[in-house]
Amino acid sequence: MSKPGAERLREMLARNHAIAEAVEAQDFPLSEFECLQQWQRRRLVRSFADLEQHAGYRPAVHFFLSELYGGLDFRKRDQDLGKVMPVMIRFLPDRTLGTMSEAFELQAISLEYDIGMAGWMREQGIAALDMPAYCAVYRARSDRGGRQRQIELIRTLGYDLERLVRWPMVNTLVRLLRGPAHAAGFGELQSFLEEGLAAFRALEDPRYFVDTIYEREWRSMKRLFAGDPNPFGF
Repeated sequence: MSKPGAERLREMLARNHAIAEAVEAQDFPLSEFECLQQWQRRRLVRSFADLEQHAGYRPAVHFFLSELYGGLDFRKRDQDLGKVMPVMIRFLPDRTLGTMSEAFELQAISLEYDIGMAGWMREQGIAALDMPAYCAVYRARSDRGGRQRQIELIRTLGYDLERLVRWPMVNTLVRLLRGPAHAAGFGELQSFLEEGLAAFRALEDPRYFVDTIYEREWRSMKRLFAGDPNPFGF
């Protein structure tokens, strides 16, 4: 039986494994990468402060920030997922695996852009960022098609997660895997799955949350490419 979700998840894991190998290279621009991610994390907190202040959206905001801009912590979790893939393919619906593949594609796109931007910062001798410097770095190492795909994935993933958390079987399976996962040393992966599902299950209005992120990020992306000096409307 064909399992497109599983195949796509394998592809996205391979893509992220390649990123992890690049990170291990001696010439990886680590200080610039961390500077960039810290700046972007602060920017996202400011862009979505109204959602974060609302109890009905706070867990999902924290999950998005920690997973999208969690530094280099993705490597251990991705290695765990590769090891338990046969079990997941056996027990989880293929559509669920497809949704997971979207999450890992979004992670890959975000990391690839951040690494490219960090490399350009090193080339240009940029050790700190303010708004003008960030805009210059973004435009130097971004293409519109790829950035559009990144933002569209946020909306697609959000809509799919909204549907996923309504399936009792998926939630039950993830809970049942908790003990075996921790016993086998896959606790980080298990926490990622549980926290993601719990964050979306708790959303007061999932469509409003996802659409708000999509619309604001899309508008900011257009302003960045247009050369707007204040693309985030601060």
